[in-house]
Amino acid sequence: MTKRIIVLILAAILCTALSVAAFASDGIGIALTERLNDSADILTDAEEAELLAKLDRITDEFKVEIAVATVNGTGDMTASEYVEYYFDNSSLGIGDERDAVLFLIDMEAREFRILSNGRNLGAAAISADDIDSITDKVSSDLKSGNYAKALHKFADECEYQINGEINGFPFKTGRNLVISVVIGLIVALIVTGNMKSKLKTVRWQDKASSYVKSGSLALTQSNDTFLYSRVTRTKRETDSSSGSSSNRSSSRNVGGGSF
Repeated sequence: MTKRIIVLILAAILCTALSVAAFASDGIGIALTERLNDSADILTDAEEAELLAKLDRITDEFKVEIAVATVNGTGDMTASEYVEYYFDNSSLGIGDERDAVLFLIDMEAREFRILSNGRNLGAAAISADDIDSITDKVSSDLKSGNYAKALHKFADECEYQINGEINGFPFKTGRNLVISVVIGLIVALIVTGNMKSKLKTVRWQDKASSYVKSGSLALTQSNDTFLYSRVTRTKRETDSSSGSSSNRSSSRNVGGGSF
């Protein structure tokens, strides 16, 4: 009797373990819980360690999970369907909104997809336009087989955009604006100085009488006429009319390309 109870307990434990394994797998033996899952084995051990350290740092600092997965095939699903399936069946994402950005590479079809999720920062920071921009920046490296370089570019761009969403973009935009203004002022001073040097015959005149031929102008009547007025009104924003920042974007964006 005791042996039977022990067998039943062991069987229950085994069934539980199999259920957990099935939940954490995509049905073709790929774990869906890791921040860096190189199932297609396109990175060396050193490259994996370096990339994972960067993903961990960005995730911990900004509370948006930055994840990478590589696979050899997506079954009957398209790459876009699979990246959503992968994310939905994983434990990726920070907080209730599951803020995350996932870069998935399918080596069989040679396609990649980027998914941003979450209303707080994920999809809000990495918009559809941002995904297009990242796609342009990593495509050449993926095509040439520089997978680690492409994935580092992805992580760096995520950090830049999320940082900008939180703190604004003073680090590059402000600097570039100052440089542009300074260059513009220098060019303007050079041009106006050159023009001024050519106007040697022009002298300052307090009145226009110097430019009027004597006896050619005779005023018989003068008056002031009011022509029109212009009123500009600016709507005062109230708490009830201002929108919530959580509604500025959809909760998910997906994009990518081939290589």
